[in-house]
Amino acid sequence: MHKKQKIIARTFKTFVLTGILIFLGILIKEYSIHIGLFENFEVQIKGNQFVSTSRIQEQLTPYMIQSLLSLNLDDMQEDLSSLDFIKTTQISRLLPNILMIQIIESQPILLITIENENFLMDDNGILLSADGSAISFFPVPIITISNEIENSDEITGDIAGVFQFLLNDYPLFYDNLSEVIIGEEKWTFYSDSKTRVFTKSENLFNQLNILKNFEKTVYPNRRLDDYSYIDLRIEEQVVVKEKYRKG
Repeated sequence: MHKKQKIIARTFKTFVLTGILIFLGILIKEYSIHIGLFENFEVQIKGNQFVSTSRIQEQLTPYMIQSLLSLNLDDMQEDLSSLDFIKTTQISRLLPNILMIQIIESQPILLITIENENFLMDDNGILLSADGSAISFFPVPIITISNEIENSDEITGDIAGVFQFLLNDYPLFYDNLSEVIIGEEKWTFYSDSKTRVFTKSENLFNQLNILKNFEKTVYPNRRLDDYSYIDLRIEEQVVVKEKYRKG
């Protein structure tokens, strides 16, 4: 019985202390609001490289009339993430007067033109409308879709899949890629050194894996940029032509 009374007393004491702390917290919050402690706050924006700070501040304008404590951070995050080239944001309060915003921008992986409009595609396959400043800022491979292909916008899923494969499994090839021309049942890859890689649309991943293994086989005596072209269209074969070398 005595032990039970101790437990009840300890529980009651904990309950009272919790209540006092909550009450004090409410009093402090109300007093802080009353004296305007959190009314004026500084916004610190970090992480943005392409999206201008002024554009982000403009998007935040409706929130600037609120106090730091009354801000709905989820709504702010959603509004900022709606801006092109912002993938997501991390927002936190640093009391008493700082709002910290960490911007995580989209990472374009290619440039493509669909129905005479330029788009950058990010690493999730999302198309972002691209003006001249965006095209200049992101040095990514260019995708050219031949006129012989109808409904070019329908193959963007295939393009996203191929480039995600390159980024994850063959980044060395991606890093040296300047252009891809997609024709009827064929893809031609152009490296920065003007080496052409001919492939068929069918079993494209398999052909790229063959190319990766071929590159490993000839290294260090040869590199891909030593060849004028590499033809992978014949099953299980690699046909190459070396570039002309003086001397």
